Amino acid sequence: MTGRGSRLQDRVCVVAGALGTLGEAVARRLAEEGGIVVGIDRRPHAIGTLALQADLADEAQVQAAYARIHRELGRIDVIHNNAGLIDQADHSALTTSLETWNAVLAGNLTTTWLSCRHGIPVMLRNRPAKGSVINTASFLAGMGAASAQMAFNVAKAGVEQLSRDLGVHLARSGVRVNSLALGPIETPQLRQTFDRIGPEEAARRFVHMPMGRFGTVEEFAATIAYLASDDSGFVTASSFPLNGGIPAAFTVAPADFPPIND
Repeated sequence: MTGRGSRLQDRVCVVAGALGTLGEAVARRLAEEGGIVVGIDRRPHAIGTLALQADLADEAQVQAAYARIHRELGRIDVIHNNAGLIDQADHSALTTSLETWNAVLAGNLTTTWLSCRHGIPVMLRNRPAKGSVINTASFLAGMGAASAQMAFNVAKAGVEQLSRDLGVHLARSGVRVNSLALGPIETPQLRQTFDRIGPEEAARRFVHMPMGRFGTVEEFAATIAYLASDDSGFVTASSFPLNGGIPAAFTVAPADFPPIND
């Protein structure tokens, strides 16, 4: 299926963490751009030309998955590491349990590292060596958390730094590595969260969003497709922003805020 064009024609595109609103949207978009999609998830699924089930925090399973991709498809051109974990027990670093801390770091940082560790060597076998790795981080990685999930923020900061280091390390190899400084994307889960906190608290949070809205799933998938393609050929070792300018804003006045007159 190549309805959108052919930027990724016949390229093998791995979506690690393929189930869920965002993973499925990315898999669909990469296929629409001509990619041969491989979906990996710990749960059973049917996403991609090749649908694999593996626990992305288990090295033996990750290694086996990438070995099978290389064996059956011969190459890997794109890896999107989308696996992640938000734990409701993750709060302040002073109160979060060791069990929660380890689980969140494993679900966000270790999964990304293992996928890079076993996927990138396959890219380096391409002739010529070439590929694009896009790791999902968060805009929270570069901000202090007054009240938030601190293990998650630390894990995403690790993803960002891992991507930066690998991007520089591999810069002359033909393999690019970037992270995505992701902001709030409107999924059913996020909408439920905002519905649960109520309109007053939701309005207070929107004040800090310069664009006054969530990002869309379509914008997320399109950004991954851009970073996967040769259109971003000079982009590597970056923390690519997809967050509506939130980190740049101290505060934003509502649209009906009266002007300040001298």
